[in-house]
Amino acid sequence: MLERIKSAIFTEGIIDFHEGLNVVLGDNKGSNSIGKSTLLMIVDFVFGGNTYISHNNDVVANLGHHDFGFTFKFNNTEYHYVRGTENPDTVYKSNNKYEKLHEIKVNDLTKKLKSLYELDSDQLTFRAAVNTYSRVWGKENNNVKKPLHSFAQDNFSQTVTNLIKLFNKYGAIATQDKELKKLEDQRSVLNKASLHKLIPKITKTKFDKNTKEIDALIKEIERLGKSTYSPSGDITEIVSEEMISLREIKKRLLDEKEYYISRLNRTQRTIKKSAGAGFENLLEFFPNVNIEKLQDIESFHQGISSILSDELENAKKELSRKIDKLGKEINQVIKQQEQLLKPDEELNVFIDSLIELSSRLKSLQQENEFYRKLSGIKGSIETKKSELEELKEKIVEEINKAINTKLKEINDLIHDDKRTAPELNLTYSRYDYKFFDNTGTGKAYTNLIIFDLAILTLTKIPFIMHDSFLFKNIEKEAVEQIIKFYNLMTKQVFIAIDIINMYNKETQKILEDKKVILLSNDKLLTIKDWRDSTKKDAEY
Repeated sequence: MLERIKSAIFTEGIIDFHEGLNVVLGDNKGSNSIGKSTLLMIVDFVFGGNTYISHNNDVVANLGHHDFGFTFKFNNTEYHYVRGTENPDTVYKSNNKYEKLHEIKVNDLTKKLKSLYELDSDQLTFRAAVNTYSRVWGKENNNVKKPLHSFAQDNFSQTVTNLIKLFNKYGAIATQDKELKKLEDQRSVLNKASLHKLIPKITKTKFDKNTKEIDALIKEIERLGKSTYSPSGDITEIVSEEMISLREIKKRLLDEKEYYISRLNRTQRTIKKSAGAGFENLLEFFPNVNIEKLQDIESFHQGISSILSDELENAKKELSRKIDKLGKEINQVIKQQEQLLKPDEELNVFIDSLIELSSRLKSLQQENEFYRKLSGIKGSIETKKSELEELKEKIVEEINKAINTKLKEINDLIHDDKRTAPELNLTYSRYDYKFFDNTGTGKAYTNLIIFDLAILTLTKIPFIMHDSFLFKNIEKEAVEQIIKFYNLMTKQVFIAIDIINMYNKETQKILEDKKVILLSNDKLLTIKDWRDSTKKDAEY
């Protein structure tokens, strides 16, 4: 838990905190701009938040850059740190006198806090867990109809996902999602390979056509296999895998050779000597044309042509070399084929026919195999998507039920007249927080506080924070019950509140006993007063 904060800007120097309810108490005049909200924002800052830097820049403007030394205590072990406004991304580990020892990043601090507070979800950061429920004036998370939003621009899907992570239910979804992504990656790889013609791409129509042709080829091969050349009917006796492979190699080499021959022919046609341009003939039509200028241009072009001619000649030699090399490789394959074939012309024709059929069969079977594989992956993706949706729906339903049950329980404790409890309607991609009976501001803020208390009791979130503006319009009896509920918490609850003499004696005693500091018009949080008439209506 947070044990203390020390700063040179504090009037009291050090502010100590304790387990359970921690009250920043204002005076009974309801004085503003005395530091209530600022202190809560500083608490948020030492927990790794950044809004203090952006929202409370007037503090720096009037007091200069300043540091906060702070201590957390877990299992009787203290952890001391220093964080300042000048370099807020840096935190220093320190001793108990807040002398800086060595620096770490803010992320290192929040990772440490996540571990110390035993927030189990691997996918949830510490700030994502606590920021939403630190409702201080100046942050963007006080929309009563969007209690899961940390910022106004958050999308609904992400807020619901964070809630699932907070309930430590996201692990199963992440596992399923990872498996789905793996399948989708496999599909993408096959689609790209097909696009670049590394593997065949066929449709269902082509697959069916291939299947019929495959059946016909198998029958034809079986028929030929039962000839006098293979009494056993086993064509592998006369057409081996090696023979089929050699035939495919030969075909590839012949195609490659034909490609280079085509390129050589184009290169030879391109190699031509530049002829005279015959610019003199232009004078007949354009008497004023500058022949010398045109001849200069032609000389330039001839120079370029000379360079290109050299490159083309080199290209011609290289293409001829490649063609010769491919010719030798083809001859080598032919010799290997001849070694496998018997010197029988009739048998050679027979074998060549079998090779042709076998090669075609193998190609079609490969095409269909790729189709089956891709279809299988697509089917698995659809199945996995369906399973994932069912899992999400189940988890969301469980969380929604747990929250609504707790909302009703807390609502009934706060309202003696058993008013209708607020209700959360949660889906995986959206949520709606509904109010009933009373839609006024006071009831709306009551429902926001009830929501936070439900989350605090149902999850491992380590604390909640409620600023004084939340209590302003809530009816007196409801605030008294809320304070009583706060006081039951062992987790830390940070609140700012004032004008407590309007509440009953029990509530006043709780607030007095649990206060960490008393602020008033004469006793400000900070050592300097820079208030003016323009700030009288602002929380501070």
